[in-house]
Amino acid sequence: MFDWNDLRAFLAVARHGSAAAAASELQVNQTTVVRRLEALEAALGLQLVERSQTGSRLTWAGTRLLAQAERVSVEVDGVMRQAQALTRELSGVLRVTSVDLVADNLVIPALTEFRTLYPGVAVELIAGRELLDIAGGEADVAIRSATTLEDSDLVSRKLLDLPFGVVCSRAYAAEHGVPAGPQDLASHRLVGGTGALAQMPILAWMREQAPLAEVACRSNHLGNLISAVRSGLGVGAAPLIDLYDEPDLILAFVPDLPRQPELWLITRSDLRSAPIVRAFLDFIIPYTTRLARSRALARGPEILT
Repeated sequence: MFDWNDLRAFLAVARHGSAAAAASELQVNQTTVVRRLEALEAALGLQLVERSQTGSRLTWAGTRLLAQAERVSVEVDGVMRQAQALTRELSGVLRVTSVDLVADNLVIPALTEFRTLYPGVAVELIAGRELLDIAGGEADVAIRSATTLEDSDLVSRKLLDLPFGVVCSRAYAAEHGVPAGPQDLASHRLVGGTGALAQMPILAWMREQAPLAEVACRSNHLGNLISAVRSGLGVGAAPLIDLYDEPDLILAFVPDLPRQPELWLITRSDLRSAPIVRAFLDFIIPYTTRLARSRALARGPEILT
């Protein structure tokens, strides 16, 4: 099977009579046009163009296939125009829910790009610790962090792993040093969780490693816990993906835990084919992958050391 761009190169050469002129139309270099033309000929098993120093002319086979290729071009252009029209026409309200930290660091940054693609879609972002009832219609899409998902009729897709590391502020490190491993936690002040947050695997693990360590602060909200660490109150935990824009935080180490959170995309089975929901799902999945890669690269050297 040939690439559509190979056929575009053939049509451009047929229209202009040379690879150089075709390259100018397609805004690529001449070598690319020749390579694409050769790839098309190899895929079809036919020589379509005779090339010489004075230009290019279609062979008998190229002439016979030209009209069909032009019809294909018209059909492809029609598909693109229809797709663009559907994009412009897509409108309505999409209700997305997530916890505050995910809303701030993932959903809100994504909305600028999503709204550029779908200006008619208004996103209602419902952020908070309360888990809305997706099955009951309280939101259309949820982006949730979890170590396990309960069995249900909801449709779920893992977006990415969300490992946490042990962190402290630069000010705290300057005064007290940086814990090199779990054996050092007992000699440091800790920032811990309370309520449901206390059961987060990494925070429970830190308590187990240093049960007698001084706890300077506890919070039931992960964002507040990270703020307490940033202010220098003690050693705590933060997701690695969020460290890229945290210049005041130092990653001490990443513990080897049997369970680490994952980020999941969740919706109802009857909604996943709805145009607005489908558009958001198709957008947010590759967007999250790109975001995770760029943030890992941004802080990669520090994480690796």
